[in-house]
Amino acid sequence: MTPELRGEIRLDRDGPVARIVLDRPAKRNALNTHMLTELRRRLDDAAADADVRVVTIESEGPVFCAGADTSEFSNTTPELILGPWTRLGQRVFAELAELPQTTIAVLSGSAFGGGLELAMHCDFRVAARGVQVALPEATLGTAPGWSGVERVAGIAGLSAARMLALTGRRYSADDAHELGIIDIVADDVVDATAELVADILRTTPVAQAVLKRALSSTVVSAELIDSLAGAYLAASGETTPTRRTQ
Repeated sequence: MTPELRGEIRLDRDGPVARIVLDRPAKRNALNTHMLTELRRRLDDAAADADVRVVTIESEGPVFCAGADTSEFSNTTPELILGPWTRLGQRVFAELAELPQTTIAVLSGSAFGGGLELAMHCDFRVAARGVQVALPEATLGTAPGWSGVERVAGIAGLSAARMLALTGRRYSADDAHELGIIDIVADDVVDATAELVADILRTTPVAQAVLKRALSSTVVSAELIDSLAGAYLAASGETTPTRRTQ
């Protein structure tokens, strides 16, 4: 296995598997501009490697990803939400969804907000049994901005999207599996992921790429809808001031 270090996003290559690891546990792997930019570079590295068949998104620490690092934009303005921050996340997550390789989000810890949106842009989600997931933005007077709601709707249906987005409710891994947004729940997430990777590697690269493209669904103007919703809510004065990520 060959590790490549680049700040708070680590890329480990293990034969045909590229492991992209969120490595900012002190901040619960919350995403800031620097991390999103690094993630984009790591995705580009994986996409350009013809020997990589599977890309996993993993994490260090007890939380997969707590979402956006709100300390970066504590003085939130509609222009900021509509501008570079939201667009950067949308572009990076879109690149993840469009990778030619099969992608797996390995949830050894909980995923909230943008963290769940990140996982929803992968082809598969494998979660440890004690994990929780949520889209809590509505409880803060804002809205998910990185197309996560649309991804949930496309994968698990509008009912699941409404339950997550309109309530902000936390779901256990088992309940999220029943809802349709987690594919595999396991006591040992490492072994479960290894089994899934082995199954994927038994297929041919061309078949994987063609089938992935055929199964992909595009939500028209999802990014624009997210941006406008976030900007409108920020301008409404109802957005709750967020705490800095601990």
